[in-house]
Amino acid sequence: MSSDLDIFMDMMPDNNIIFDDDIEQEKPNSYYQGKGIHLLKQLKEKDHYFHFLQSIVVDFKKLDEDQQKCIKEIMGIRPEIIIKEKIVFKEKKVKQTKPKMNTYDDY
Repeated sequence: MSSDLDIFMDMMPDNNIIFDDDIEQEKPNSYYQGKGIHLLKQLKEKDHYFHFLQSIVVDFKKLDEDQQKCIKEIMGIRPEIIIKEKIVFKEKKVKQTKPKMNTYDDY
């Protein structure tokens, strides 16, 4: 999924990008997206990216359900489908009869 800002950031030379280490407050959403793209461009190794991402996703649960769904879709996270088969055996009910008393006189 590519946005206009992704394309714009790709076209700009790195020395013309105005982002620094501080993140300013109360900026439009495009500012924060551009900041993220700029940071990702600087991460050349998979290990560095992993640790960066790990530190970012700590607050994932704070996002609302639609935002979480969007992030999961971008990352390709799909719910795992677990199929469980249950085999049920029915036993025949055996009618219990009362024991018969020995009425024969064996003595």
